[in-house]
Amino acid sequence: MFDITKKRVGETGTIELKAADGGRLTDDDGNVLSVTVYGPGSKVWQQAQAEMNRQRAVRLRESGGRIEGAIENAVDDQVELLSRITVRFNGWTYPDAGEGQAMFRAAYADLQLGFIRDQVFAGANDWAPFSKGLAKS
Repeated sequence: MFDITKKRVGETGTIELKAADGGRLTDDDGNVLSVTVYGPGSKVWQQAQAEMNRQRAVRLRESGGRIEGAIENAVDDQVELLSRITVRFNGWTYPDAGEGQAMFRAAYADLQLGFIRDQVFAGANDWAPFSKGLAKS
């Protein structure tokens, strides 16, 4: 029988970024920019997702069950989730925002860089970026 644990994904993965126009997002020297994040198979991702769901439930309760009240903060939820699961920005920084989660939060909250937030959120919710370094059983 085949040992399915050989197909486990890695805890982290790297998401190569695309520019707003759909081309590869590169620095001034042509190096591709990316973000390394914890994936859905990690405890870090699971905890961050659970916290986001908890916050949504609180807002839903506080809004008297109105869905609109619960989802008004969808971007804020994404920013918080992404800032918790991001390991590092590869080849780039967000100036004057400090380091670590503070920098991640500032970059993801920048509405004019929303295309980055959207890509990282989509990539972090996909298993593919985490399959490149399949975990050893």
